[in-house]
Amino acid sequence: MTIDLGWVVKYPMNSDDWIRTILIGGGLTLLSILIVPAFLVYGYVLRVLRAGMDGAEEPPVFDDWGTLLKEGVIAFVVVLIYQLIPLIVMAVTVGGSIAAMASGTEAGAGVGIVGLFGGLALSTLLALIFGYVTLIGLANYAHEGTFGSAFDFDVIRSVAVDGDYAIPWLYGVGILIGAVVVASILGVVPIVGAIAGVFVTFYGQVAAGWVWGKGFGDATGLGGTDTEPDPAIA
Repeated sequence: MTIDLGWVVKYPMNSDDWIRTILIGGGLTLLSILIVPAFLVYGYVLRVLRAGMDGAEEPPVFDDWGTLLKEGVIAFVVVLIYQLIPLIVMAVTVGGSIAAMASGTEAGAGVGIVGLFGGLALSTLLALIFGYVTLIGLANYAHEGTFGSAFDFDVIRSVAVDGDYAIPWLYGVGILIGAVVVASILGVVPIVGAIAGVFVTFYGQVAAGWVWGKGFGDATGLGGTDTEPDPAIA
């Protein structure tokens, strides 16, 4: 399998309305503290996953807001369930470490510091592992349209060990990390740079979401053939 990384990175721009889409997505991300905008972003990411499965050349648009919101809420719940274990591990290890450091003893401080860094490392590793599986669950929900399909462990197990998904997943993570790095650099500029970084990060999410969806589609035999002129994955 080969991946045309350049094509994937430019994917969010493969539409006449791409600037409008990025502006809406970035704006909703900025307003995510209000909760509902965050659900709308989750719903849009599901559409991007579907676009990847279908091999669609153009990114989806923001429309049919009711469906977008409903699916976004379900996607959020799916992510929360998958991330419960990493969150619990973080709460227990970090919380226990802080309590040990607050004991006021040298031994407690030493144990607390070791536990704090160990807990953060373990919870981060678990979040990454469960994140890998979470995307499969989200993609299957995007395909099947039922909440239970997000936890179809037969599908999750078969896709998780399939290189057709694993390789695009790595590329997607790389794209997202690249977007975050660019956003961090822009963040050096007070306010304006930080805001611009949010839009860059959303752009990266769209590109990563497409390649993740394509990987899921290929691993399950759902891959579309709409990318004839410029296939990103061959």
